Amino acid sequence: MSTQYTYTTFLYWLLLAGLIVFFLFLSWDLHLFHTIFAQDITRISSLIFILFIAVSVHCGYRSWFIASQSLMLFKIKKLSLDDLRLLSEDSLEGRSVIKGFLGKVLNSHSEPDKTLATEVLAESLRGTHQVGWFMAGVVIKLGLLGTVVGFVLMLSSISAFEQLDISDIKELMQQMTQGMGVAMNTTMVGLIASMSLGIQLLLVDRCADRLLLEAIDFSLSTADLLVDDRGEGGVPLSAQK
Repeated sequence: MSTQYTYTTFLYWLLLAGLIVFFLFLSWDLHLFHTIFAQDITRISSLIFILFIAVSVHCGYRSWFIASQSLMLFKIKKLSLDDLRLLSEDSLEGRSVIKGFLGKVLNSHSEPDKTLATEVLAESLRGTHQVGWFMAGVVIKLGLLGTVVGFVLMLSSISAFEQLDISDIKELMQQMTQGMGVAMNTTMVGLIASMSLGIQLLLVDRCADRLLLEAIDFSLSTADLLVDDRGEGGVPLSAQK
C-alpha cells in the first residue's frame, strides 16, 4: 500500500463532488434553479436541496476519516515486530480507531475481546453511514410527498370552480399548471438528490469495508508472527539472544 493509495477514498469523493458542483453550476447558469424553486410554493425542493448539501458534506468528512485511518494502517504496517508488540493508543502520533483496534488485538489473548474489538472497529468505520442512507431515503420520500401535494393543489383548483365558463378557463389552467409544476419538480429534485447521495454513500461504504478487511487481515498475519517470535515463557526470541 502506498501513501497515495491511502487517500484514494477522499480523492474519489472529491471527483464526485467536482462533478456535482459542475452540474449545479450548469443548472444555475441555465436558470433551472430559479424555475424550480420559483414554481415550488411548498418549498419542499428547497428542503431537499439543503438535506442533499448536508449529507454530501457528511460523506466528504467520512471519506477523509477513512483516508486518515488508511494512512494510519500504512504507518503501522511499516513498524517492526517489537514496535507492534508495544503498540498502544499513545504510540505514533494522534489517536486512531485502527491503532486502537490493532493494539487490543495484538496484545490480547482473549478471543471474545478480539471479536468485540473487531465489532467496535466495524461500527466506527461505517456505523454513521446509516444516517446518510436514511437521509437518502428521506429526500426521495419528500419528492413523493411533493408529488402528492402538487396533485392535491391541482385538483383543489378544479373544485374551487362550481361552474366553468370561458373566462375561468385561463385562471384554472394557471392553477393546474402550478400544481403540476410542484408535483414534477419535487419528484425530479428528490430522485436526483437520492441517486447522487446513494453514489457517495456507496463509495464510503465500500472503502470502509475494504479498510476493515485489510485491518483484520493484517492483525491475523501479525498475530501469527508475534506468536512465532515468542520464545519460551512468552519472551521474544530477540530478547533471549
